[in-house]
Amino acid sequence: MPAPEPFVEPRSGAEFVPVPAGSFRMGSEEVDEDALPLHQVELRDFWMSRFEVTHAQYARFLAATKRPTPKHWTHKNYSAPSKPVIGVDYADAAAYCQWVGGRLPTEAEWEYATRGTDGRPFPWGKELPDASRAVHHRDVGFGFTLPVGSAPRGVSPFGIHDLAGNVFEWCADWYEADYYAHSPAANPPGPEKGRLRVVRGGAWISLPDACHAAARGKVPPETRSALIGVRVIRDSAPKPASPRQ
Repeated sequence: MPAPEPFVEPRSGAEFVPVPAGSFRMGSEEVDEDALPLHQVELRDFWMSRFEVTHAQYARFLAATKRPTPKHWTHKNYSAPSKPVIGVDYADAAAYCQWVGGRLPTEAEWEYATRGTDGRPFPWGKELPDASRAVHHRDVGFGFTLPVGSAPRGVSPFGIHDLAGNVFEWCADWYEADYYAHSPAANPPGPEKGRLRVVRGGAWISLPDACHAAARGKVPPETRSALIGVRVIRDSAPKPASPRQ
């Protein structure tokens, strides 16, 4: 059976790409202790937005829902239409995802989409981040976010961009330091409760270690930061429109 084709979600104009069901080793011995133990995870298939949610896409959401604008919304360094939206808290991110028929990724889904099945530390492989692969630490020349897709050599095994750098991305999970020691082997949903939410992927200000595919960030859910944006998961593609009778 041929692989499903990407599709464009009509409300936002965002492209979604298929991520097939599979198994991978989650975690790493190269980052913090809370990325241990390494453990095998099985995941069902899903769809992920090829790029981080942009300022323009989020503007459509605001116009449709009348939700308050995020922090830094009009800041000249962050508000170009093709730059990732920032300044959204967890509730904002979840509401946007629901608006486009999706949800936030679990930690496991996010990490699998980033590294695939071969254990690579970064979306593109083993090489450390450079300017062609990730929008990261200012020493490389990035002082703020860049338009999504600005580091094309950083694409993941499934064709997804900016999973390392530009902005951290909210995940659905509550943070728990030792969750990996007792998480389910199939489709782990994250802890039932907590105080902090997980963010993943590093940002424009991050050093390479924060861009590692297994690195886990954690922040209060009400955080509205210039370092955090949104990535969307969908469980299925839209159903084709029925032909007119």
